[in-house]
Amino acid sequence: MSGQPRIRVAGFAAGLRWLPAGAELLFSGLGPLAGIASLWLLVSLVAVVIPVIGQLFLVLFTPLLTAGVLIAFDQVRQRRAPAPFTLFAAWKDLRKRSGLLLIGAWSIVGSMLAASILVAWMGSQLSEAELEVAMRSPEALAQALTGVSIGGGLLIALAVFSLVLAAIYFAIPLIAFGNWPTVSALVTSIKAVLINWAAFIGFVLIFLAVAAATGLILVLMVTVTSLALGQFGVIIGQVLFLVATMFIQMLMAGTQYVAFCQVFGWSPETGESTDPEDHLVA
Repeated sequence: MSGQPRIRVAGFAAGLRWLPAGAELLFSGLGPLAGIASLWLLVSLVAVVIPVIGQLFLVLFTPLLTAGVLIAFDQVRQRRAPAPFTLFAAWKDLRKRSGLLLIGAWSIVGSMLAASILVAWMGSQLSEAELEVAMRSPEALAQALTGVSIGGGLLIALAVFSLVLAAIYFAIPLIAFGNWPTVSALVTSIKAVLINWAAFIGFVLIFLAVAAATGLILVLMVTVTSLALGQFGVIIGQVLFLVATMFIQMLMAGTQYVAFCQVFGWSPETGESTDPEDHLVA
């Protein structure tokens, strides 16, 4: 993939199909992809064990790991079986590695900015004395926030966070498959998301439905195992939660790959669109 961006317009109905298509791709290569998911989970658990800095590094490296998973889905689409260490495939290329780490830094800075906006909005409604009392305990903080209006600040924070997500969504595959410069990839990703707003509404709606159903089933399973098996059931429930979380993460990566292929016309065989009838936006 090279040259000027060729963004295809996908409608609402196309967005509804992204997640099922991602699930189909996931199940078609379930064995190899399960190995990659297990390695990804292991890396995440190791990072979480390290206080503060481990989670920060996990966020920083998540775009690079996501790129590896997208490359794995690309191999599955070619009927190949990706090895577990495909998770680190993007690390081998210096340009890709630096670009994806910059995206990780962008996500950290953007998330901190969104959080700062929300905190500043709430803090502006509390006096210094009230803030001092609120910081003494979670109960005092909850009581202080009861009289605080967070609506406006929450909307601004969500808008900033949405912009961060929109920039990241297609930037990761653009770098992974096209070696795009980081800034160009971020800007093009935002443009592609805005152009395909209807498709993303459809995708979000079906994702919320699937997430709600998955969450309900998971809660029921954890509750039943805890009641039936006691402490051992609690452990099983925690394992089920980890597996379900990793499954959703892999499903979202598969959906991201499907959306990228449709919006940017990516084909693993040619590296470009194979459908001349697509509606292009320069």
